[in-house]
Amino acid sequence: MNRRQETGRLRACLSSRLSLLLIVSCIAGCATLDGSPYDVFDPHESPNRVSYQVSDWVDRNALAPVARGYQKVTPDWLEAGIFNFFTNLRTIDSSVNGFLQGKPKAGATDFARLLINSTLGLGGFFDVAERMGLRFQDEDLGQTLAVAGLTKTRYVYIPLLGPSTARDLPGVVIRAYLPNWILGSAYSLWLLGLDVVSFRADALTLTDTRDATALDPYVFTREAYYQRRRYQVYDGNPPMDDFFGDEFDEGIDEATDGEADAGTDAAGSTR
Repeated sequence: MNRRQETGRLRACLSSRLSLLLIVSCIAGCATLDGSPYDVFDPHESPNRVSYQVSDWVDRNALAPVARGYQKVTPDWLEAGIFNFFTNLRTIDSSVNGFLQGKPKAGATDFARLLINSTLGLGGFFDVAERMGLRFQDEDLGQTLAVAGLTKTRYVYIPLLGPSTARDLPGVVIRAYLPNWILGSAYSLWLLGLDVVSFRADALTLTDTRDATALDPYVFTREAYYQRRRYQVYDGNPPMDDFFGDEFDEGIDEATDGEADAGTDAAGSTR
């Protein structure tokens, strides 16, 4: 065995152990939390804000400018193809988690997408499966753990990677490493860089909207993340009471009580 193969095996071993450790620690952390499901929970807001500020500075001064330049010089069809290629590499993660969540149709759909796009789509460059009506299900380990009962979870802002939670973090690590595990040594530094730039370019519209509208970008990002994850866990159809939260229910109750009191006063005044 040469040194490159030995290094590859060591990297794979360390990665798998790190993922397992993260899963165990996150399950332990999530299981001890009380409160309503899917509530925002940010007990470590101060260090999270520091992480956000550092990441935001790096993004504004490095990643975002490179992503904008990439968009300007790359034809739309090529940009879409590159993004499709990396998404296809991560489709197996979505397929496996679809089956783990007890959704065989979602798991089979993503598995079919992987087979079709990897062959007819030339390695995933073309999303042929989408044209056949097979839409990407976008399942992940965090959603699987939520379906298993780990709903309320601590918010963490990962430096340079973005928002996550203690429950979702193992899935983030797994999905980030998948291209490296699948391609091995072919996933070189320049391909890693292209993966990062492609992902950042796809998110430019979202971050531009945040920067243009949010009074507090950190809070906006955190709230949007929790809403999106709740939406994904319920496959785009969250319960209305869970979607709006306790504060909305309290507001409705107060308004109803106010109307009842007003009606009582009006009835008393007519006597």
